[in-house]
Amino acid sequence: MSRRVALLLVLAFVASLNCGRAGGTQEDPLDREAEEALVAYLRVDTTNPPGNETAGATMLRDLLVKDGIAARLIGDDPKRQAVYARLESTAPKKEKALVLLSHIDVVPANAASWTHPPFAGVREGGYIWGRGALDCKSLAIAELMSLVDLRRRGAKLRRDLILLAVPDEELGGLQGAKKILERFPELFADAGFVLNEGGSNETAMEQVLFWGIEIDQKVPLWLRVTTEASGGHGAAPADGGGATAKLIRALAAVDAIATPYRLTPSVARTSAIAARERKDGRGQRFKLLREPLDIAAIERELPPGYRAMLRDTIAITRLAAGNAVNSVPSRAIGEIDIRLLPGSTPDAMLARVKQAVGTNGTVEVLLAGEPVPGSSETTELYRVLARAMREASPGSAVAPMVGAGTTDSRFFRARGITAYGIAPFKVNYYDADTVHSDDERIRSRFFVEGVRLMRRVVSDFCERQKAEGGRQK
Repeated sequence: MSRRVALLLVLAFVASLNCGRAGGTQEDPLDREAEEALVAYLRVDTTNPPGNETAGATMLRDLLVKDGIAARLIGDDPKRQAVYARLESTAPKKEKALVLLSHIDVVPANAASWTHPPFAGVREGGYIWGRGALDCKSLAIAELMSLVDLRRRGAKLRRDLILLAVPDEELGGLQGAKKILERFPELFADAGFVLNEGGSNETAMEQVLFWGIEIDQKVPLWLRVTTEASGGHGAAPADGGGATAKLIRALAAVDAIATPYRLTPSVARTSAIAARERKDGRGQRFKLLREPLDIAAIERELPPGYRAMLRDTIAITRLAAGNAVNSVPSRAIGEIDIRLLPGSTPDAMLARVKQAVGTNGTVEVLLAGEPVPGSSETTELYRVLARAMREASPGSAVAPMVGAGTTDSRFFRARGITAYGIAPFKVNYYDADTVHSDDERIRSRFFVEGVRLMRRVVSDFCERQKAEGGRQK
């Protein structure tokens, strides 16, 4: 090899290193720490029911305390504790505090249906596997690393930063976020903003095309239908077929309840913004979410997630009856997950369900949410989010959205606190389907990128020099 060729190769190598640094691809020590923390967190079984979230809360607390961050467990139930931590600002005049919110509990997992054990935190094929990888232990670690980053850099804050990880979100949050806000109101007296789960993003070729920031959500109504009848031998069933047959008739009537399409003000407003912001072909979808509604086009062109924004949904989710094939049970239950459009109250739908069930059974309310005002998208925090998201994926669009799910954000919104649901991690179509399903997983690289995005947002919104620099621009 000639000296000239060797010199050119060396220069090319050095240039590639510099390009890597310029593009932000150099490894950050916090990347590895975040991944190790997520793996450890996924190995803590916090299935709800029964919960037992204290083990997860303790792990998060210990990670924070190790970095000198004031953190403690709070809550009335020793087995179902939350973790609360705060970084305090020394600014002469503090701005409203930011709460980084997540939930510790996860939905049950049937291990027999998983490729890897759901609570093993396996790393394979470029993924991290485990229940909670997307919903929402990854978000909790990203939030935690944001505090760690600021603490280690000795950042000067213009507002206090609070981390709150709570139990019981998956079963409605009444024993988690709601109770904590009621029991410890002084801990959140200065809170003005919340970042939580609930947003979305759409990716293509590993690039985000669209970021949805959740500012409003549907209202939950969870019900249990119970039927009773004479039991007996399966060879000689009583007239009517027993409790199971009565339950089938009752649930069929509930499933047949009409839920026509209608456009609510919050969906109309956010959809108009999204249609304006999106430049790709999928932006046309949002143009269907406006008056007059074209029902044929909606049912032909919109996926279920979009259609759910235009109607109340009824899903029969759980059945329980009997203990042997040749025995007619005397009691049967079915549980129903109803999500009402924003601004709705549960009373009217509850009356319709009771009428549909009729004399076949009784209806018990498991959870009945109340409508609360959505959050405005005209705040500084929203602008910080939008700017960071666009820069993380150049050419992407950002818009407010109404969430089909239910999160703990509603408890803060009810108190007048601005709350946004975000999804900082890229998620492709197939991986997104693993939420609340089998083989839940997150791509390792996407997780690291999402942690960096969360750190950027928190830094931009909370650091004094970042705020001053942004105003000068």
